[in-house]
Amino acid sequence: MFANIRTGGRTAPRRIAAQRGQGQIWLVWGLIGAVAVFVALIGIGVYVGAKRHQETQQELRALGDTGNQLIEQQRRLAEGKAPDAALAPAAPAGETVPARNEAEMLRGFNALLREIGGRSQQQQARIARELEALQLEQVLTPERLIRAEGRRTSREALRRYRELIDRSAASSLQARTELRQRLEILTSRLTARDRLRAQFDGASAKRVELEQQSIRNQRNVADLTLRTVELIERAGSRVQLQQGQLAFSSQRDLDAFNGYVGQIQAAVAEEQRLARREQELLRQAQDQFNQVARP
Repeated sequence: MFANIRTGGRTAPRRIAAQRGQGQIWLVWGLIGAVAVFVALIGIGVYVGAKRHQETQQELRALGDTGNQLIEQQRRLAEGKAPDAALAPAAPAGETVPARNEAEMLRGFNALLREIGGRSQQQQARIARELEALQLEQVLTPERLIRAEGRRTSREALRRYRELIDRSAASSLQARTELRQRLEILTSRLTARDRLRAQFDGASAKRVELEQQSIRNQRNVADLTLRTVELIERAGSRVQLQQGQLAFSSQRDLDAFNGYVGQIQAAVAEEQRLARREQELLRQAQDQFNQVARP
């Protein structure tokens, strides 16, 4: 049957955008991105009252410290490193009350960020550990694809991967919603509340768009990879393992396989582009927080 063997022009990719943390841990992006603009707005004097200038600057520096700690945690997660337990621990849940002045508003927002941001990073770190345990880099290896048991293992890993994507997205949405609702309470007595909320929403929207792009791309990778596994399942004896690569007796199967692999590789390249954008946003947020923290 394999007298006229055709070997795949492309081998299955060794990784499918599954590095721990990469493309998964997006939650605090929306939070930090919005906060950076939020505190910068106050820091340049748009909202700061002259009578409480010194106290307000102290609260700004404290908020800047929290932001820098969360950014550093986010950077570690994006690089696949374990969170530093000494940085920005999640604060216990507290009640949000309306601020009477800018210093109270900054103090209250700092507490919100530590509580919601810290808790969210802990949730995302757990998701990252579960993702790593799936060993997605093995899903499309020829040795796995050629065996029925291996294909079952790959399908189950992809099913769990989709669940983790959905959990990460739901966690992000829940945290953003909670932060926005509690921000509304915190600023409800301030004369500049509408302007502050609009500034916050505008900054959040940019990060949310990036997050949604990544989620769509990850789901696309999962779907394409599952189709590749199912293709090999349907091919049956028309595909065999030779010298560590898949060998096809059907040109149609080979073309379909190479087509899927090409689409997966394109999606991986897109994920890498989004990851670079993620790092750029981190640097921007870090710079903004550092500017706010300066005396």
